[in-house]
Amino acid sequence: MKAGIIGLARSGKTTVFNAITGSHAATGTFGVRKANVAVIKAPDERVDKLAAIYKPKKSAYAEFQFVDVAPAESEGEEKALDSAALIELKSADALVHVVRAFKNEDVMHPLGRIDPVADCKVLEEELQLTDLIVIERRLERKEKEGKKDREYELLKRCQSHLESGQPLRTLEHSAQEAKDLAGYGFLSLKPMLILGNYGEENIGEPDPAGLQAYAASQNNTAIELCGAIEMEVASLPAEDQPAFRQDLGLGEESRLRFIHSAYDMLGLMSFLTAAEPEVRAWTIRKHTRAVEAAGVIHSDIQRGFIRAEVVHYDDFIAAGSMAKAKEAGKVRLEGKDYIVQDGDIILFRFNV
Repeated sequence: MKAGIIGLARSGKTTVFNAITGSHAATGTFGVRKANVAVIKAPDERVDKLAAIYKPKKSAYAEFQFVDVAPAESEGEEKALDSAALIELKSADALVHVVRAFKNEDVMHPLGRIDPVADCKVLEEELQLTDLIVIERRLERKEKEGKKDREYELLKRCQSHLESGQPLRTLEHSAQEAKDLAGYGFLSLKPMLILGNYGEENIGEPDPAGLQAYAASQNNTAIELCGAIEMEVASLPAEDQPAFRQDLGLGEESRLRFIHSAYDMLGLMSFLTAAEPEVRAWTIRKHTRAVEAAGVIHSDIQRGFIRAEVVHYDDFIAAGSMAKAKEAGKVRLEGKDYIVQDGDIILFRFNV
């Protein structure tokens, strides 16, 4: 998954980026045009336990790519995004809106006030306006060509929805319409996680700025963290981090909280493959059929799919081995239309 980190200037985007990825990107560099990019592996205890049993040559985890886009050029503008950022975000699977909820007189808010909910609305309006401009240009071209086809009608619906002040992610559309819209890379159509960046004084407080309530009213998701403290902890040796987190009352590791929230927001889950060469977690969407899951590994496996040998991770661990799981009747043979479940360990049989 590729997540684009966005937000108004001085919201602490790069600080949050460092906290989640363990990177050391320079902070406080307003005006720097280069985006920060990092890839993290999603920790998965199931992969670790299977690796201890199979002792494979390689263990592979689900990966997340984060892109911390640069803020808009002018300090005097309310805009969070410029043309370079828009291009970078087109290919993102989801957006993470870092919202400033901390107070710091040495770091002035570009709008001169601390109002997290208002910032959410400012950026949401910017995303919607960006999409509306794209749609209007496309509709104008369609009308000149006299092509009032299915795409035209769909874009007209999108236009009306945006003009009513609603993001495209709240527009009801069919699976076919979703495919038709995918190529545009509309920003307000992308799932968005609101991430409140709080000060140290707010640690342990439940939703101090009302972002959870606002997100719920928008059918959205919000989490909170103290970016500055989290970045400091992320820079410590891994073995020292749990004790510091406990002393500071930070709770679950920030990257884990983000990953869990992102999985829920995007409707993702993981199935597993396990053998001596490799133990691996594969990320798919919920309700994915076995034949489609096979294609995530390799197109040849999907094309030549015969059947899937399936055992759930919990049943495998309880049995202790694949042989004992088979003896206990926990291993099943499933066909193409089997709906893969989170934690399934699958061996695909295929022939090409």
